[in-house]
Amino acid sequence: MGTSQKVVNRRNFLKGVMLAGAGAAAAGMAGCAAPQQTAADAAATDMPTTGTGQLNAEVINTAKWDFEIPPTPVADDEITAVHEADIIVIGAGVSGLACAASATEEGADVILFAASSQPVSRGGSNHGIGTKVHERLGIKDYTKDTIDGFIRQELARNGYRVDQKKWYKWINNSASTMNWLIDLMEEKGYITTMEIGYTDTAGVFDAHPGSHNWVQVADGVESGARTGQDLVIKMYEEKIKNQGGQIHYSTVAQYLIREDDNKGRVTAVVAKDPDGNYVKYVGRKGIVMATGDFSANQDMMAKYCSWAMPLLEFTGEVDYDVTFQFGGLGPGDGQKMGLWVGAAWQHTLPNAPMIDSVGPMPYRQSVADFSGLLLNKKGERYSNEDVIFSYGTYAMMMQPDMTRYGIWDTAYANWFDKWETFGSTIVDKEGKDAFTPEQYLAQWDENVEKGTFVKGDTVEEVIAQLDGLDAEAAKKSVDRYNELCAAKFDDDFHKDPSLLAPIKEGPFYGCKVETGPAQFLCVTGGLRTNENMQVCDENNDPIEGLYNLGIMVGDSYANCYNFAICGHNLGMNCNTFAYMLGKDLAAA
Repeated sequence: MGTSQKVVNRRNFLKGVMLAGAGAAAAGMAGCAAPQQTAADAAATDMPTTGTGQLNAEVINTAKWDFEIPPTPVADDEITAVHEADIIVIGAGVSGLACAASATEEGADVILFAASSQPVSRGGSNHGIGTKVHERLGIKDYTKDTIDGFIRQELARNGYRVDQKKWYKWINNSASTMNWLIDLMEEKGYITTMEIGYTDTAGVFDAHPGSHNWVQVADGVESGARTGQDLVIKMYEEKIKNQGGQIHYSTVAQYLIREDDNKGRVTAVVAKDPDGNYVKYVGRKGIVMATGDFSANQDMMAKYCSWAMPLLEFTGEVDYDVTFQFGGLGPGDGQKMGLWVGAAWQHTLPNAPMIDSVGPMPYRQSVADFSGLLLNKKGERYSNEDVIFSYGTYAMMMQPDMTRYGIWDTAYANWFDKWETFGSTIVDKEGKDAFTPEQYLAQWDENVEKGTFVKGDTVEEVIAQLDGLDAEAAKKSVDRYNELCAAKFDDDFHKDPSLLAPIKEGPFYGCKVETGPAQFLCVTGGLRTNENMQVCDENNDPIEGLYNLGIMVGDSYANCYNFAICGHNLGMNCNTFAYMLGKDLAAA
Protein backbone atom coordinates (compact mmCIF):
# COMPACT_ATOMS: atom_id res chain seq x y z
CA MET A 1 0.00 0.00 0.00
CA GLY A 2 1.37 3.34 -0.92
CA THR A 3 1.32 6.47 1.11
CA SER A 4 -1.35 8.04 -1.03
CA GLN A 5 -4.81 6.81 -1.95
CA LYS A 6 -7.18 7.93 -4.66
CA VAL A 7 -10.93 7.70 -4.52
CA VAL A 8 -12.12 5.46 -7.29
CA ASN A 9 -15.44 5.69 -9.05
CA ARG A 10 -17.88 4.00 -6.69
CA ARG A 11 -19.89 2.23 -9.35
CA ASN A 12 -16.85 0.81 -11.14
CA PHE A 13 -15.25 -0.21 -7.87
CA LEU A 14 -18.33 -2.04 -6.70
CA LYS A 15 -18.50 -3.82 -10.04
CA GLY A 16 -14.90 -4.89 -9.54
CA VAL A 17 -15.61 -6.19 -6.06
CA MET A 18 -18.61 -8.17 -7.28
CA LEU A 19 -16.68 -9.66 -10.17
CA ALA A 20 -13.76 -10.47 -7.90
CA GLY A 21 -16.17 -12.13 -5.47
CA ALA A 22 -17.70 -14.20 -8.25
CA GLY A 23 -14.26 -15.27 -9.37
CA ALA A 24 -13.31 -16.16 -5.83
CA ALA A 25 -16.39 -18.31 -5.47
CA ALA A 26 -15.62 -20.09 -8.72
CA ALA A 27 -12.11 -20.85 -7.45
CA GLY A 28 -13.32 -21.98 -4.05
CA MET A 29 -13.26 -18.67 -2.18
CA ALA A 30 -10.56 -16.38 -3.56
CA GLY A 31 -7.91 -18.83 -4.48
CA CYS A 32 -8.80 -21.35 -1.83
CA ALA A 33 -6.55 -24.08 -0.62
CA ALA A 34 -3.41 -25.18 -2.34
CA PRO A 35 -3.23 -27.51 -4.10
CA GLN A 36 -6.50 -26.62 -5.77
CA GLN A 37 -9.04 -29.41 -6.13
CA THR A 38 -10.36 -30.68 -9.39
CA ALA A 39 -14.00 -31.68 -9.75
CA ALA A 40 -12.94 -35.33 -9.44
CA ASP A 41 -11.06 -34.58 -6.25
CA ALA A 42 -14.08 -32.80 -4.83
CA ALA A 43 -16.35 -35.73 -5.67
CA ALA A 44 -13.93 -38.15 -4.08
CA THR A 45 -13.95 -36.22 -0.83
CA ASP A 46 -17.67 -35.44 -0.85
CA MET A 47 -16.79 -31.73 -1.15
CA PRO A 48 -19.03 -29.86 -3.57
CA THR A 49 -17.42 -28.35 -6.62
CA THR A 50 -17.72 -24.67 -7.43
CA GLY A 51 -17.20 -25.24 -11.14
CA THR A 52 -20.59 -23.70 -11.88
CA GLY A 53 -19.55 -20.49 -10.20
CA GLN A 54 -22.08 -21.03 -7.46
CA LEU A 55 -21.25 -20.64 -3.80
CA ASN A 56 -22.85 -22.64 -1.03
CA ALA A 57 -22.57 -22.92 2.73
CA GLU A 58 -20.56 -26.12 2.64
CA VAL A 59 -17.88 -24.60 0.46
CA ILE A 60 -17.57 -21.47 2.49
CA ASN A 61 -17.24 -23.48 5.69
CA THR A 62 -14.68 -26.00 4.42
CA ALA A 63 -12.52 -24.28 1.85
CA LYS A 64 -9.36 -22.47 2.87
CA TRP A 65 -8.28 -19.01 1.87
CA ASP A 66 -4.76 -18.41 0.65
CA PHE A 67 -3.90 -16.44 3.78
CA GLU A 68 -4.86 -19.43 5.96
CA ILE A 69 -2.21 -21.67 4.39
CA PRO A 70 1.19 -21.40 6.07
CA PRO A 71 4.37 -20.97 4.06
CA THR A 72 6.95 -23.71 3.85
CA PRO A 73 9.50 -23.22 6.65
CA VAL A 74 13.00 -22.34 5.54
CA ALA A 75 15.80 -24.80 6.09
CA ASP A 76 18.01 -24.34 9.14
CA ASP A 77 21.02 -23.60 6.96
CA GLU A 78 19.15 -20.64 5.46
CA ILE A 79 18.95 -18.94 8.87
CA THR A 80 21.85 -16.48 8.89
CA ALA A 81 21.54 -15.26 12.49
CA VAL A 82 19.78 -16.13 15.73
CA HIS A 83 18.80 -13.42 18.23
CA GLU A 84 17.65 -14.44 21.69
CA ALA A 85 16.05 -12.42 24.48
CA ASP A 86 13.58 -12.74 27.33
CA ILE A 87 10.90 -11.05 25.26
CA ILE A 88 10.58 -10.62 21.51
CA VAL A 89 8.21 -7.85 20.41
CA ILE A 90 7.10 -7.62 16.76
CA GLY A 91 6.02 -4.16 15.67
CA ALA A 92 7.06 -0.57 16.41
CA GLY A 93 3.65 1.01 16.77
CA VAL A 94 2.37 2.39 20.07
CA SER A 95 1.51 -1.02 21.58
CA GLY A 96 4.77 -2.75 20.71
CA LEU A 97 6.84 0.19 21.87
CA ALA A 98 4.85 0.59 25.11
CA CYS A 99 5.25 -3.10 25.94
CA ALA A 100 9.00 -3.01 25.30
CA ALA A 101 9.38 0.21 27.31
CA SER A 102 7.48 -1.28 30.25
CA ALA A 103 9.42 -4.56 30.18
CA THR A 104 12.86 -2.96 29.91
CA GLU A 105 11.93 -0.64 32.75
CA GLU A 106 11.65 -3.79 34.89
CA GLY A 107 15.03 -5.04 33.73
CA ALA A 108 13.88 -7.54 31.12
CA ASP A 109 16.05 -8.38 28.14
CA VAL A 110 13.97 -7.24 25.15
CA ILE A 111 14.44 -7.22 21.39
CA LEU A 112 11.84 -5.37 19.35
CA PHE A 113 11.91 -5.77 15.60
CA ALA A 114 9.60 -4.17 13.08
CA ALA A 115 8.84 -4.15 9.37
CA SER A 116 8.84 -0.36 9.46
CA SER A 117 12.03 1.67 9.17
CA GLN A 118 11.08 3.80 12.17
CA PRO A 119 8.52 3.99 14.98
CA VAL A 120 5.03 4.57 13.60
CA SER A 121 1.88 6.08 15.03
CA ARG A 122 -1.42 5.17 13.41
CA GLY A 123 -3.71 7.09 15.73
CA GLY A 124 -3.51 9.86 18.23
CA SER A 125 -5.95 10.02 21.11
CA ASN A 126 -4.98 8.19 24.32
CA HIS A 127 -8.04 7.66 26.49
CA GLY A 128 -7.70 7.36 30.23
CA ILE A 129 -10.16 7.37 33.13
CA GLY A 130 -9.54 9.19 36.40
CA THR A 131 -6.01 10.30 35.60
CA LYS A 132 -3.90 12.97 37.29
CA VAL A 133 -4.88 15.35 34.48
CA HIS A 134 -8.54 14.86 35.40
CA GLU A 135 -7.56 15.78 38.95
CA ARG A 136 -5.68 18.89 37.77
CA LEU A 137 -8.68 20.03 35.78
CA GLY A 138 -11.14 19.35 38.59
CA ILE A 139 -13.00 16.63 36.64
CA LYS A 140 -14.27 14.43 39.46
CA ASP A 141 -17.13 12.58 37.80
CA TYR A 142 -15.02 10.44 35.47
CA THR A 143 -13.39 7.69 37.52
CA LYS A 144 -13.61 3.91 37.54
CA ASP A 145 -16.08 4.20 40.42
CA THR A 146 -18.47 6.65 38.74
CA ILE A 147 -18.93 5.52 35.13
CA ASP A 148 -20.73 2.19 35.30
CA GLY A 149 -23.80 3.53 33.53
CA PHE A 150 -21.73 5.11 30.77
CA ILE A 151 -19.71 1.94 30.19
CA ARG A 152 -22.79 -0.27 30.15
CA GLN A 153 -24.32 2.04 27.56
CA GLU A 154 -21.22 1.63 25.43
CA LEU A 155 -21.30 -2.14 25.86
CA ALA A 156 -24.92 -2.06 24.71
CA ARG A 157 -23.91 -0.20 21.54
CA ASN A 158 -21.62 -3.15 20.91
CA GLY A 159 -24.53 -5.52 21.47
CA TYR A 160 -22.59 -6.95 24.42
CA ARG A 161 -20.70 -8.93 21.77
CA VAL A 162 -17.36 -8.03 23.34
CA ASP A 163 -15.09 -9.45 26.00
CA GLN A 164 -16.18 -7.66 29.15
CA LYS A 165 -13.12 -8.92 31.03
CA LYS A 166 -10.97 -6.70 28.83
CA TRP A 167 -13.19 -3.68 29.26
CA TYR A 168 -13.25 -3.82 33.02
CA LYS A 169 -9.56 -4.65 33.25
CA TRP A 170 -8.92 -1.49 31.27
CA ILE A 171 -11.24 0.57 33.45
CA ASN A 172 -9.54 -0.63 36.62
CA ASN A 173 -6.01 -0.06 35.34
CA SER A 174 -6.44 2.87 33.00
CA ALA A 175 -5.45 5.59 35.47
CA SER A 176 -2.20 3.98 36.61
CA THR A 177 -1.11 3.31 33.05
CA MET A 178 -1.99 6.74 31.77
CA ASN A 179 -0.32 8.39 34.77
CA TRP A 180 2.84 6.44 33.92
CA LEU A 181 2.70 7.75 30.36
CA ILE A 182 1.90 11.29 31.51
CA ASP A 183 4.92 11.26 33.80
CA LEU A 184 7.19 9.98 31.04
CA MET A 185 6.02 12.66 28.64
CA GLU A 186 6.21 15.48 31.14
CA GLU A 187 9.74 14.40 32.12
CA LYS A 188 10.59 15.15 28.48
CA GLY A 189 9.13 18.63 28.83
CA TYR A 190 5.91 17.96 26.92
CA ILE A 191 2.63 19.45 28.08
CA THR A 192 -0.37 17.19 28.51
CA THR A 193 -3.62 18.33 26.96
CA MET A 194 -7.01 16.68 26.91
CA GLU A 195 -9.53 16.70 24.11
CA ILE A 196 -12.99 17.96 24.92
CA GLY A 197 -15.85 15.58 25.53
CA TYR A 198 -19.01 15.35 23.52
CA THR A 199 -22.36 16.68 24.63
CA ASP A 200 -25.33 15.17 22.91
CA THR A 201 -28.52 17.21 23.06
CA ALA A 202 -30.51 14.02 23.63
CA GLY A 203 -28.03 12.60 26.12
CA VAL A 204 -27.55 9.46 24.05
CA PHE A 205 -23.93 9.95 23.01
CA ASP A 206 -22.61 12.04 25.87
CA ALA A 207 -18.91 11.34 26.30
CA HIS A 208 -16.51 12.58 28.95
CA PRO A 209 -13.19 14.25 28.19
CA GLY A 210 -10.58 11.54 28.54
CA SER A 211 -8.44 11.62 25.43
CA HIS A 212 -4.90 12.69 26.35
CA ASN A 213 -2.46 14.26 23.93
CA TRP A 214 0.84 16.08 24.20
CA VAL A 215 2.37 19.21 22.77
CA GLN A 216 5.92 20.49 22.57
CA VAL A 217 5.21 24.18 22.92
CA ALA A 218 8.78 25.29 22.40
CA ASP A 219 8.82 23.81 18.92
CA GLY A 220 5.38 25.10 18.05
CA VAL A 221 3.86 21.65 17.68
CA GLU A 222 0.07 21.79 17.86
CA SER A 223 -1.54 19.18 20.05
CA GLY A 224 -4.27 16.92 18.83
CA ALA A 225 -4.78 13.44 17.49
CA ARG A 226 -2.75 14.00 14.34
CA THR A 227 0.40 15.43 15.88
CA GLY A 228 0.98 14.67 19.53
CA GLN A 229 1.35 10.93 19.11
CA ASP A 230 4.61 11.30 17.21
CA LEU A 231 6.09 12.61 20.44
CA VAL A 232 4.86 9.52 22.30
CA ILE A 233 6.44 6.94 19.99
CA LYS A 234 9.76 8.79 19.89
CA MET A 235 9.77 8.91 23.69
CA TYR A 236 9.07 5.17 23.88
CA GLU A 237 11.84 4.42 21.38
CA GLU A 238 14.39 6.45 23.35
CA LYS A 239 13.31 4.86 26.64
CA ILE A 240 13.72 1.33 25.26
CA LYS A 241 17.23 2.02 24.01
CA ASN A 242 18.27 3.84 27.19
CA GLN A 243 17.09 0.88 29.25
CA GLY A 244 19.11 -1.65 27.28
CA GLY A 245 16.54 -2.87 24.81
CA GLN A 246 17.36 -3.53 21.17
CA ILE A 247 15.35 -2.33 18.17
CA HIS A 248 15.79 -3.82 14.70
CA TYR A 249 13.97 -1.95 11.94
CA SER A 250 13.08 -2.97 8.36
CA THR A 251 12.80 -6.59 9.50
CA VAL A 252 9.64 -8.38 8.35
CA ALA A 253 8.22 -11.32 10.33
CA GLN A 254 7.56 -14.42 8.20
CA TYR A 255 6.17 -17.11 10.49
CA LEU A 256 6.15 -18.37 14.09
CA ILE A 257 7.75 -21.56 15.39
CA ARG A 258 5.53 -23.63 17.65
CA GLU A 259 6.98 -26.74 19.21
CA ASP A 260 5.53 -30.29 19.28
CA ASP A 261 3.94 -30.28 15.83
CA ASN A 262 2.08 -27.03 16.41
CA LYS A 263 0.71 -28.19 19.75
CA GLY A 264 3.29 -26.85 22.20
CA ARG A 265 4.86 -23.52 23.07
CA VAL A 266 5.61 -20.74 20.59
CA THR A 267 9.33 -20.20 21.03
CA ALA A 268 10.53 -18.16 18.08
CA VAL A 269 9.74 -16.20 14.96
CA VAL A 270 11.53 -16.25 11.61
CA ALA A 271 11.95 -12.92 9.85
CA LYS A 272 13.71 -11.29 6.90
CA ASP A 273 16.26 -8.62 7.73
CA PRO A 274 16.87 -5.47 5.64
CA ASP A 275 19.26 -7.41 3.38
CA GLY A 276 16.71 -10.12 2.66
CA ASN A 277 18.40 -12.72 4.89
CA TYR A 278 16.40 -15.06 7.10
CA VAL A 279 16.96 -14.52 10.83
CA LYS A 280 15.43 -16.15 13.87
CA TYR A 281 14.29 -14.44 17.06
CA VAL A 282 13.95 -16.68 20.12
CA GLY A 283 11.86 -15.46 23.06
CA ARG A 284 12.60 -17.19 26.36
CA LYS A 285 9.53 -15.74 28.06
CA GLY A 286 7.30 -14.85 25.18
CA ILE A 287 6.69 -13.62 21.64
CA VAL A 288 4.51 -10.50 21.49
CA MET A 289 2.86 -9.58 18.19
CA ALA A 290 1.90 -5.94 17.65
CA THR A 291 1.82 -5.83 13.87
CA GLY A 292 -1.28 -3.74 13.17
CA ASP A 293 -4.49 -4.40 11.31
CA PHE A 294 -5.43 -6.32 8.15
CA SER A 295 -7.43 -3.73 6.18
CA ALA A 296 -4.96 -3.72 3.26
CA ASN A 297 -5.49 -7.46 2.76
CA GLN A 298 -8.38 -7.90 0.32
CA ASP A 299 -9.00 -11.58 1.10
CA MET A 300 -8.97 -11.08 4.87
CA MET A 301 -11.37 -8.17 4.53
CA ALA A 302 -13.63 -10.29 2.32
CA LYS A 303 -13.82 -12.99 4.98
CA TYR A 304 -13.90 -10.92 8.15
CA CYS A 305 -15.29 -7.47 7.27
CA SER A 306 -16.83 -7.69 3.82
CA TRP A 307 -19.44 -4.98 4.34
CA ALA A 308 -16.73 -2.30 4.61
CA MET A 309 -14.85 -3.38 1.46
CA PRO A 310 -16.57 -0.83 -0.83
CA LEU A 311 -14.71 1.89 1.09
CA LEU A 312 -11.29 0.56 0.14
CA GLU A 313 -9.03 0.47 -2.87
CA PHE A 314 -6.78 -2.59 -2.76
CA THR A 315 -3.47 -1.92 -4.48
CA GLY A 316 -1.53 -4.96 -3.35
CA GLU A 317 1.24 -2.69 -2.12
CA VAL A 318 2.40 -2.48 1.49
CA ASP A 319 3.95 0.56 3.11
CA TYR A 320 5.05 -0.37 6.61
CA ASP A 321 5.99 3.24 7.36
CA VAL A 322 2.51 4.63 6.79
CA THR A 323 1.34 6.66 9.77
CA PHE A 324 -1.94 8.55 10.25
CA GLN A 325 -3.53 7.65 6.95
CA PHE A 326 -7.02 6.81 5.79
CA GLY A 327 -7.79 4.17 3.22
CA GLY A 328 -6.66 0.99 4.92
CA LEU A 329 -3.35 0.22 6.59
CA GLY A 330 -1.89 -3.17 7.43
CA PRO A 331 -1.57 -6.48 5.53
CA GLY A 332 -2.46 -8.68 8.51
CA ASP A 333 0.99 -10.19 9.03
CA GLY A 334 0.49 -11.03 12.70
CA GLN A 335 -3.04 -12.32 12.25
CA LYS A 336 -1.89 -14.74 9.57
CA MET A 337 1.07 -15.98 11.60
CA GLY A 338 -1.23 -16.66 14.54
CA LEU A 339 -3.67 -18.64 12.39
CA TRP A 340 -0.82 -20.78 11.07
CA VAL A 341 0.09 -22.00 14.57
CA GLY A 342 -3.45 -22.81 15.64
CA ALA A 343 -4.85 -19.53 16.90
CA ALA A 344 -8.58 -19.03 16.54
CA TRP A 345 -10.22 -15.97 15.10
CA GLN A 346 -12.15 -13.74 17.47
CA HIS A 347 -15.71 -14.74 18.37
CA THR A 348 -17.36 -11.58 17.07
CA LEU A 349 -17.97 -11.31 13.34
CA PRO A 350 -17.78 -9.27 11.28
CA ASN A 351 -14.82 -7.36 12.62
CA ALA A 352 -15.55 -3.77 13.55
CA PRO A 353 -13.96 -1.11 11.33
CA MET A 354 -12.87 2.38 12.32
CA ILE A 355 -14.71 4.67 9.96
CA ASP A 356 -13.98 8.25 10.83
CA SER A 357 -14.84 11.66 9.45
CA VAL A 358 -17.48 12.03 6.78
CA GLY A 359 -16.02 15.02 5.02
CA PRO A 360 -15.40 18.71 5.44
CA MET A 361 -18.94 19.83 6.30
CA PRO A 362 -19.23 22.06 9.41
CA TYR A 363 -19.40 20.18 12.69
CA ARG A 364 -19.81 21.66 16.13
CA GLN A 365 -18.01 19.26 18.47
CA SER A 366 -15.01 16.96 18.37
CA VAL A 367 -16.73 13.83 17.02
CA ALA A 368 -20.04 15.27 15.84
CA ASP A 369 -21.37 14.87 12.36
CA PHE A 370 -22.74 17.77 10.31
CA SER A 371 -26.04 18.54 12.01
CA GLY A 372 -27.62 20.69 9.26
CA LEU A 373 -29.63 19.37 6.33
CA LEU A 374 -28.33 16.20 4.65
CA LEU A 375 -29.66 14.86 1.35
CA ASN A 376 -28.89 11.88 -0.87
CA LYS A 377 -28.53 11.99 -4.67
CA LYS A 378 -32.29 11.74 -5.06
CA GLY A 379 -32.65 14.97 -3.13
CA GLU A 380 -34.17 13.13 -0.17
CA ARG A 381 -33.42 13.70 3.47
CA TYR A 382 -32.52 10.28 4.87
CA SER A 383 -31.67 10.52 8.59
CA ASN A 384 -31.67 12.38 11.87
CA GLU A 385 -28.46 14.34 11.38
CA ASP A 386 -27.68 14.60 15.10
CA VAL A 387 -25.18 11.73 15.48
CA ILE A 388 -21.46 11.25 15.96
CA PHE A 389 -19.50 11.09 12.74
CA SER A 390 -19.01 7.32 12.51
CA TYR A 391 -22.76 6.70 12.63
CA GLY A 392 -23.22 9.43 10.05
CA THR A 393 -20.97 7.49 7.71
CA TYR A 394 -22.93 4.27 8.15
CA ALA A 395 -26.16 6.04 7.24
CA MET A 396 -24.40 7.54 4.24
CA MET A 397 -23.23 4.11 3.06
CA MET A 398 -26.88 3.10 2.63
CA GLN A 399 -27.54 5.88 0.14
CA PRO A 400 -27.24 5.72 -3.68
CA ASP A 401 -23.54 5.69 -4.66
CA MET A 402 -22.78 6.18 -0.97
CA THR A 403 -23.00 9.92 -1.59
CA ARG A 404 -24.48 12.74 0.46
CA TYR A 405 -24.94 16.52 0.21
CA GLY A 406 -25.04 19.14 2.92
CA ILE A 407 -26.81 22.47 2.52
CA TRP A 408 -26.72 25.37 5.00
CA ASP A 409 -26.84 29.14 5.17
CA THR A 410 -24.67 31.98 6.50
CA ALA A 411 -26.63 32.24 9.74
CA TYR A 412 -25.63 28.67 10.58
CA ALA A 413 -22.22 29.98 11.64
CA ASN A 414 -23.89 31.78 14.53
CA TRP A 415 -26.04 28.85 15.56
CA PHE A 416 -23.34 27.90 18.09
CA ASP A 417 -21.18 30.21 20.22
CA LYS A 418 -18.06 28.24 19.38
CA TRP A 419 -17.08 25.48 17.01
CA GLU A 420 -14.99 22.83 18.75
CA THR A 421 -13.58 20.72 15.97
CA PHE A 422 -11.60 17.50 16.18
CA GLY A 423 -8.43 18.06 18.22
CA SER A 424 -9.83 20.91 20.33
CA THR A 425 -8.60 20.65 23.90
CA ILE A 426 -9.70 21.69 27.35
CA VAL A 427 -6.32 23.30 27.92
CA ASP A 428 -6.99 25.70 25.06
CA LYS A 429 -3.88 27.84 25.50
CA GLU A 430 -1.71 24.83 24.76
CA GLY A 431 -3.88 23.08 22.25
CA LYS A 432 -6.19 23.76 19.38
CA ASP A 433 -8.60 26.58 20.12
CA ALA A 434 -12.26 26.39 19.29
CA PHE A 435 -13.29 28.61 16.36
CA THR A 436 -15.50 31.63 16.73
CA PRO A 437 -18.48 31.93 14.36
CA GLU A 438 -16.58 34.59 12.42
CA GLN A 439 -13.51 32.38 12.08
CA TYR A 440 -15.56 29.39 11.01
CA LEU A 441 -17.46 31.42 8.42
CA ALA A 442 -14.13 32.56 7.01
CA GLN A 443 -13.09 28.91 6.73
CA TRP A 444 -16.20 28.17 4.70
CA ASP A 445 -15.22 30.84 2.20
CA GLU A 446 -11.70 29.43 2.06
CA ASN A 447 -13.23 26.06 1.23
CA VAL A 448 -15.25 27.68 -1.54
CA GLU A 449 -12.01 29.00 -3.04
CA LYS A 450 -10.48 25.52 -2.79
CA GLY A 451 -13.50 23.96 -4.48
CA THR A 452 -14.48 21.91 -1.42
CA PHE A 453 -17.68 23.92 -0.82
CA VAL A 454 -19.99 25.69 -3.22
CA LYS A 455 -21.64 29.05 -2.56
CA GLY A 456 -24.55 30.96 -4.01
CA ASP A 457 -26.90 33.88 -3.38
CA THR A 458 -29.87 31.52 -3.51
CA VAL A 459 -30.50 27.95 -2.49
CA GLU A 460 -31.21 27.13 -6.12
CA GLU A 461 -27.75 28.38 -7.14
CA VAL A 462 -26.12 26.12 -4.55
CA ILE A 463 -28.15 23.08 -5.57
CA ALA A 464 -27.28 23.64 -9.24
CA GLN A 465 -23.56 23.45 -8.38
CA LEU A 466 -23.85 20.15 -6.49
CA ASP A 467 -23.04 17.54 -9.11
CA GLY A 468 -25.43 14.60 -9.32
CA LEU A 469 -28.07 16.04 -6.99
CA ASP A 470 -31.72 15.94 -8.12
CA ALA A 471 -32.37 19.69 -8.15
CA GLU A 472 -36.16 19.67 -8.06
CA ALA A 473 -36.40 17.13 -5.23
CA ALA A 474 -33.63 18.87 -3.29
CA LYS A 475 -35.43 22.21 -3.37
CA LYS A 476 -38.59 20.53 -2.09
CA SER A 477 -36.56 18.93 0.73
CA VAL A 478 -35.08 22.31 1.68
CA ASP A 479 -38.57 23.83 1.77
CA ARG A 480 -39.86 20.96 3.87
CA TYR A 481 -36.92 21.29 6.26
CA ASN A 482 -37.57 24.99 6.69
CA GLU A 483 -41.20 24.22 7.51
CA LEU A 484 -40.06 21.82 10.24
CA CYS A 485 -37.66 24.43 11.57
CA ALA A 486 -40.43 27.01 11.74
CA ALA A 487 -42.65 24.54 13.59
CA LYS A 488 -39.77 23.74 15.97
CA PHE A 489 -40.53 20.05 15.63
CA ASP A 490 -38.96 17.59 13.22
CA ASP A 491 -41.93 15.44 12.34
CA ASP A 492 -39.83 13.45 9.84
CA PHE A 493 -36.81 12.38 11.92
CA HIS A 494 -37.35 13.95 15.35
CA LYS A 495 -34.07 15.87 15.43
CA ASP A 496 -33.58 17.93 18.56
CA PRO A 497 -35.36 21.31 18.13
CA SER A 498 -32.20 23.16 19.20
CA LEU A 499 -30.52 21.90 16.04
CA LEU A 500 -33.29 22.85 13.63
CA ALA A 501 -31.42 25.69 11.97
CA PRO A 502 -33.40 27.06 9.00
CA ILE A 503 -31.82 27.63 5.60
CA LYS A 504 -33.02 31.18 5.00
CA GLU A 505 -30.19 33.72 5.16
CA GLY A 506 -27.90 34.03 2.15
CA PRO A 507 -25.33 33.53 0.92
CA PHE A 508 -25.89 29.79 1.02
CA TYR A 509 -23.38 26.94 1.11
CA GLY A 510 -23.28 23.32 0.03
CA CYS A 511 -20.96 20.35 -0.13
CA LYS A 512 -20.86 16.94 -1.79
CA VAL A 513 -19.16 13.99 -0.09
CA GLU A 514 -18.56 10.57 -1.65
CA THR A 515 -17.82 7.79 0.79
CA GLY A 516 -14.56 5.99 0.12
CA PRO A 517 -11.01 5.45 1.36
CA ALA A 518 -10.97 8.92 2.90
CA GLN A 519 -13.35 7.69 5.62
CA PHE A 520 -11.74 4.33 6.44
CA LEU A 521 -8.99 4.34 9.07
CA CYS A 522 -8.45 0.66 9.93
CA VAL A 523 -10.23 -2.49 11.06
CA THR A 524 -10.16 -3.72 14.65
CA GLY A 525 -9.47 -7.13 16.10
CA GLY A 526 -8.35 -10.44 14.77
CA LEU A 527 -6.93 -13.28 16.82
CA ARG A 528 -8.82 -14.62 19.81
CA THR A 529 -7.19 -13.05 22.84
CA ASN A 530 -7.90 -13.33 26.55
CA GLU A 531 -7.70 -10.52 29.08
CA ASN A 532 -4.01 -11.28 29.69
CA MET A 533 -3.22 -10.75 26.00
CA GLN A 534 -2.56 -14.47 25.45
CA VAL A 535 -3.49 -15.65 21.99
CA CYS A 536 -6.01 -18.51 22.25
CA ASP A 537 -7.15 -21.50 20.24
CA GLU A 538 -10.66 -22.70 19.36
CA ASN A 539 -11.19 -23.94 22.93
CA ASN A 540 -10.24 -20.50 24.30
CA ASP A 541 -7.10 -22.10 25.72
CA PRO A 542 -3.97 -19.92 25.61
CA ILE A 543 -1.20 -20.84 23.20
CA GLU A 544 1.80 -20.86 25.49
CA GLY A 545 4.40 -18.22 24.75
CA LEU A 546 2.27 -16.19 22.29
CA TYR A 547 0.72 -12.78 22.95
CA ASN A 548 -0.66 -9.93 20.90
CA LEU A 549 -1.45 -6.26 21.46
CA GLY A 550 -2.97 -3.18 19.93
CA ILE A 551 -5.46 -3.22 17.10
CA MET A 552 -4.89 -7.00 16.73
CA VAL A 553 -6.61 -7.85 20.02
CA GLY A 554 -9.81 -9.76 19.34
CA ASP A 555 -13.30 -9.20 20.74
CA SER A 556 -12.72 -5.67 22.02
CA TYR A 557 -15.29 -4.15 19.67
CA ALA A 558 -18.37 -5.18 17.75
CA ASN A 559 -20.48 -3.54 15.05
CA CYS A 560 -18.18 -0.54 14.68
CA TYR A 561 -15.61 1.54 16.48
CA ASN A 562 -17.88 4.51 17.14
CA PHE A 563 -15.42 7.01 18.74
CA ALA A 564 -17.82 7.71 21.61
CA ILE A 565 -14.81 6.95 23.83
CA CYS A 566 -12.33 8.77 21.63
CA GLY A 567 -8.92 7.13 21.78
CA HIS A 568 -10.27 3.99 23.44
CA ASN A 569 -8.13 1.57 21.42
CA LEU A 570 -4.92 3.48 22.11
CA GLY A 571 -5.90 3.85 25.75
CA MET A 572 -6.87 0.21 26.27
CA ASN A 573 -5.26 -2.23 23.79
CA CYS A 574 -2.19 -0.16 22.95
CA ASN A 575 -1.12 1.50 26.20
CA THR A 576 -2.81 -0.11 29.22
CA PHE A 577 -2.58 -3.72 28.11
CA ALA A 578 0.90 -3.21 26.68
CA TYR A 579 2.14 -1.62 29.89
CA MET A 580 0.70 -4.44 31.98
CA LEU A 581 1.95 -7.20 29.68
CA GLY A 582 5.46 -5.80 29.73
CA LYS A 583 5.44 -5.87 33.53
CA ASP A 584 3.94 -9.38 33.64
CA LEU A 585 6.44 -10.89 31.20
CA ALA A 586 9.38 -9.21 32.90
CA ALA A 587 8.32 -10.76 36.21
CA ALA A 588 7.67 -14.23 34.76
